[in-house]
Order: sequence, then structure tokens, then C-alpha cells
Amino acid sequence: MNTDKTLKTKELLAIILLFIGVKMSDSTAAMFSQHAQNAYWLIIVVSLLVMLPPFFLLLYLLRKFKDKNLIELIEHLLGNFIGKFTGFTIFLLSFALMILDSRNYVEEIKLLYFPESPTASIFYIFIAVCFFGAKRGFETIGVTSWIILPFIKISMFFLGFLILGQITWYRIFPIFGNGLDVILTQGIKKASIFSEFIILTIAYTSFRNTKIFQRGSKIGFALVSFELVFFFLLYALIFDYNSIEKLAYPYHDITQFVNFGDFFTNVETFFMVFWLSAAYLRFIIYLYLIAMIFGYVFNVKEYETLLLPLGFITVTLGLLTENAVINELYLRETLLTISTPVFVLLPVLLWLTALIKGDLKRS
Repeated sequence: MNTDKTLKTKELLAIILLFIGVKMSDSTAAMFSQHAQNAYWLIIVVSLLVMLPPFFLLLYLLRKFKDKNLIELIEHLLGNFIGKFTGFTIFLLSFALMILDSRNYVEEIKLLYFPESPTASIFYIFIAVCFFGAKRGFETIGVTSWIILPFIKISMFFLGFLILGQITWYRIFPIFGNGLDVILTQGIKKASIFSEFIILTIAYTSFRNTKIFQRGSKIGFALVSFELVFFFLLYALIFDYNSIEKLAYPYHDITQFVNFGDFFTNVETFFMVFWLSAAYLRFIIYLYLIAMIFGYVFNVKEYETLLLPLGFITVTLGLLTENAVINELYLRETLLTISTPVFVLLPVLLWLTALIKGDLKRS
């Protein structure tokens, strides 16, 4: 178990921007567009607004109990038995989300770059790389994220800048797509698309001091929210009304629009390198945090030993899904809907418990 606490704000920002910001390049936009068509970018806004109060409430509680992370806070407030049960529930939901998300990314890699390769082979290689990366420890993950982040983000925003000439503003209409009620309903139901904000608090005590996490997470929330809304809106302005819901990976589709003249072809390969780096780092972070949650729930001090079995289970269960359509548009969407009440209401439950027990006055 890594006991060093040398991580600072810049590493936390890098972790947040990679752990959550990479959603702009996966199939999240495609899932939302199935319901709201060209207005799916507003669903992401609603989901962010729904997750904002619980996340900030959880940060408030963590500030009151300075030496505790998410699981320790849950067990302190809810007691050992209920706390263990709640922590295990968080682990199961988080792990299930990681499994479905990782299968989604593997399908993305296979479809776009290695269509002839078996899904299982790509999945094993993908998780193996994530395992060896996570094995290096959370401090190394944070430092590596900070080093690589500028290259990844510069490439992504460079792509956004190059594609600005392709946008058509009238494609934003009808502004509410299939209806405002659809946007609000889907935004609320799918708020757990940002459950990573809650999951990340398991690492609350892993930084040099708690003020770093408080400050860095708030700045990170603002930056990643801007980034996601910007790119989701950009996709809506580039692709027409009829095609938007048929695009599985709009980020990779817009790379097809970019060219540097007749001498530079296959420009999408350039962006692929940085996207793959971001995808690997996202699941390196994910795998490590899942192991931390399990370790704290079941008092496994050397939780890094859990990385290999958790990685193996990820591949085993991830391959059970018949195809990408079932994985994304049924299983993942259903799990997000089920998970939302848990991740949104958990901080409220903890706050009410602390208030009733009088812990907020004593803290």
C-alpha cells in the first residue's frame, strides 16, 4: 500500500481531467443522443448540475472529518455493519460501471483501429497495461497523469480548433431536441455518469493535505464541466439532425474532417495516439480506486495486491456481454439509472446522519 503523501493540486487536476474528461471521446454522447437527438449536450449539463450539490456536500463532510476518506466516513457515521454494507454497495456499483465502461472502450478500439482482432485479445492486453500502470502506485499515477495531460489536452483542443470551420449554427435547433421533459428526465436519471466525482473521494487522504483535495476537486469540476459541454455542443453543431443519433463515437468521426493538405493523410492516427494514452490512464486510475474501495471496506491494507484479480474479473465479466449495442444501450444505461439514486443520495444521507448525531457541531 502506498503511504506517501506527496501529491499536490496539479496532480489531482490531471487525474480529474483524465478520469472524467475522457468521456467526451467515448460513446456517452451517442447514448444521450438516442433520447434527445441534437439536444443531447443539454443532458450532460443537467447531469452535471444534479451531481454538483451531492459532490460539494460530500466535500463539506470530508472537510469536517479531516482524516477520513469516503469509506471511513461512511463507517464512522453509519456504524460498522451498515457502513460496510453501504461501502460494499458503492464498490459493486463502481466496479460494474468500470467493467461496462472498459468493454465499451475495448469495442471502440477494435472497431476503429483493429477490426480483425478478437475482442478478447484486445481486452486482455488493455487490462494488462492498466494493471501494470496501476501497480506503480497512486503517486506515480498522479505524476504520470500530470506529465502526459498537456499533450493529450493540446491535441484534443487542437482538433476542436481545426474543426470550428465545419460547424453550422442552425443545427442547434430545435434547441430542446425531443423536448425539455426528455432532457430533464434523462439528465436526472443518468447523473451517475459522473459518479467518478464520488468515487474519487476514496483518495481524499492520499494527498499532501486535505486542502489540496478540496481546492483541486472544485477547480477540476469546473474545468471538466466546461470541457465536456464544449465538445458535446461542438458535436451537435457539426453533425446534422438526422445523423447525430447514428454516430457511435463522434470524437473519432470529427477527426475524419481534419486534413493538412494532400501530403498529410490519415490524420486521425495522430489523434489516436493521444486518445489511447488518455483511455489507458483513465482505467489505470479507475482500477486503482476500485481496489482502494475494496481494501478499505474489507480492511485489506495491501490493497494493491487486489489489482490483478480485479483486472481478471473485469475481463471475464466484460466479455459476457454479447455485443457493444447490448453493453452500451441496455446494460450501461440501465446501470447508470440504478446507480444515480445511490451516488446522489449518499452524501445527503451522511449529512443527515451527522446532523442528527450532532457530529457537525463537534467537528
